[in-house]
Amino acid sequence: MNRNKVFKATIIVMAMTILSRIIGFGRDILAAYHFGANSSYDVYVASVAIPESVFMIIGLAISTTFIPMLSEIKYSKSKEEMFRFSNNVINILSVLSIVIIILGLIFTKEIVNLFVPNFSPEQLELTIFLTRITLINVIFLCVNVCFLSILQVCEDFIIPSILGLFFNLPIILYLILFKDVSILGLTVANVLGNFFRIIIQIPSLYKQGFRFKLYINFKDEKIKNMMILLGPVVIGAGANSINMLVDKSVASGLTSGSMAALEYSQKIVQFANTAITTSIVSVVYPLMANKLNAGDRQGFLKYLTKSITTICLVLIPLAFGIVFLSKDIVSFIYERGKFDETAVMLTSMALFGYAIQLPFAGIRDILNSSLFSMKKTKVTTINGIIGVVVNIVLSIILSKYIGVLGIAVATSVSSLVIALLLLNSTRKIVGKLDVAELMIKISKIMISSCIMVISLYYINMFLDIHNSFLILVIDGVIGIIIYFVICKLLNIEELDEATQLLAVKFKGGKK
Repeated sequence: MNRNKVFKATIIVMAMTILSRIIGFGRDILAAYHFGANSSYDVYVASVAIPESVFMIIGLAISTTFIPMLSEIKYSKSKEEMFRFSNNVINILSVLSIVIIILGLIFTKEIVNLFVPNFSPEQLELTIFLTRITLINVIFLCVNVCFLSILQVCEDFIIPSILGLFFNLPIILYLILFKDVSILGLTVANVLGNFFRIIIQIPSLYKQGFRFKLYINFKDEKIKNMMILLGPVVIGAGANSINMLVDKSVASGLTSGSMAALEYSQKIVQFANTAITTSIVSVVYPLMANKLNAGDRQGFLKYLTKSITTICLVLIPLAFGIVFLSKDIVSFIYERGKFDETAVMLTSMALFGYAIQLPFAGIRDILNSSLFSMKKTKVTTINGIIGVVVNIVLSIILSKYIGVLGIAVATSVSSLVIALLLLNSTRKIVGKLDVAELMIKISKIMISSCIMVISLYYINMFLDIHNSFLILVIDGVIGIIIYFVICKLLNIEELDEATQLLAVKFKGGKK
């Protein structure tokens, strides 16, 4: 895949992912309208998060180890052999998922008590009941991540980018069409959404030549290697998901609605992270794996450095903007129905803290992916463990003094620590990675972002507007212009490349 094709694929995936996330925001706005930030929504957040957060960690680990193996088989053997191995993995994981579900049903009470130890007896009882429903998501998540990995290695990125549309559809329809909505109904809609994500991928898989077969071979050496790698990768790649679990667990002992506030603010940050980082990683990671398997180390390094700079180019100013406008963002998105001023203040504090992590989380994700491509799982494991420990300690300490803001800030600090550790590890392993040049580019981006926010501060003082929507629109347009101009003056190469490629695409020419 040449540079133009990579750029085109990334732009398409990013656009579709943004559309999917916007629809996801519609779902969250409807939920906020009906439930606000209260104890009942805390229960829903907990019951969905227990299986999803825990097993998304495993799912991320599966995809991270699965993609390089699929790529290796595709290049060294054949596409048919890759599909045969895929069937083996899917069937084994399905069996393991059923075992996990059964154990989860038996020990639901103990799991819930461990996850939300500070819930009231009434909240615990309802959370246990709803968690037994959401446990079925375990098998859906495992199969979904396998399907996603197959399509990405086949360089089919479009369907994976729109899966959120089908996940959100049952939830949105439920919240719009039903008069008396409840947490139970919302939970059932969530399970249906996870099921739909699997179904929609089947036609694309069939088009690629994949056929599902009941085939299990535990003696396959590749399966053994994958299982050995899973443990370390769970810690390394799943640090962010583990941190989210920690955040919600600590928040269960704070003011009523704290878990809901963290959930709502995480959705906003995840929108930005998914739209930018996940879009880039979902395209670049399988390509980096392919480059390594083809013996093209220079191509691998080129994708890596360009990806890091591109992520910073977008996420650093976005982080500055979200921190600066956190209250207006929350007010515009959520403040209606049962989502009152108190909920706005609580959620905006959490958003302020979480937004800081955006560029660090982006760098962390791309570096994790590059190290996984090189099968350096020990490095990612150690760094991930350090990051999780930092988050746990800081969350407990800071939450006592500044509540949800402290929990969110702890997560951001954890992302910073992991990003720095991974950058240092990557430099030692790769050797030729020009960290000094990378730091110069990031410094230029930081300067541009600072100038943008300072300018917006004085512009807002002069205009004296009190409507959140107008503030976001005006600051958004002016902020982009200021940032673009400063970046041009500072001669940031990646901005020029992206601008030139976009110009060519709009003109319909060829580069």
